Amino acid sequence: MTGVAIPQTLGQAHSDVLRRRPPLESTFVVQRKFHQDNKRLYESLADIDRAHHHEILYWVEYERRKVETLTEQIRKGHVTKSN
Repeated sequence: MTGVAIPQTLGQAHSDVLRRRPPLESTFVVQRKFHQDNKRLYESLADIDRAHHHEILYWVEYERRKVETLTEQIRKGHVTKSN
């Protein structure tokens, strides 16, 4: 992430997530990596942006569930939504 500021607020994190979002037709592996990165990002903010602490925890849980769902799809041998 050279030259890119690390988000320090929930708003900055949301902007970062939107900027990094992979195309809809991306494989489940690519999507899972995206959501794993999002989860780590939100986790890192939970104690920084205290004004949004509980909302950030919601996003951590949301991303955790997305990772679990995608992991299950990958485990079943699915690659994309069309499989």
